[in-house]
Amino acid sequence: MTTNQIGDFMIDPDRSGWGFGFGASVLKVPLLAQTPQSAGTYAWGGIYGHSWFVDPQLELSVVALTNTTHEGVSGVFSVAVRDAIYRAISE
Repeated sequence: MTTNQIGDFMIDPDRSGWGFGFGASVLKVPLLAQTPQSAGTYAWGGIYGHSWFVDPQLELSVVALTNTTHEGVSGVFSVAVRDAIYRAISE
């Protein structure tokens, strides 16, 4: 469910480096995706403002629940939460 099932097919030009499993987006190339997450991270978000990701390499699970439709899914908020967590881990 959490491994890439679509090979090199690009699901969204705005989400380079990501693939898709049966249950979530799967990070293939962190550099292309411009994310500090590890390859193999899987993630998803919902229209009502939640987002979550699991980074198996770091044994990290993050869930963010908001009531801000777009912003909570893929806006500045979710990126800032992700970056703050990885910054704290690397210190």
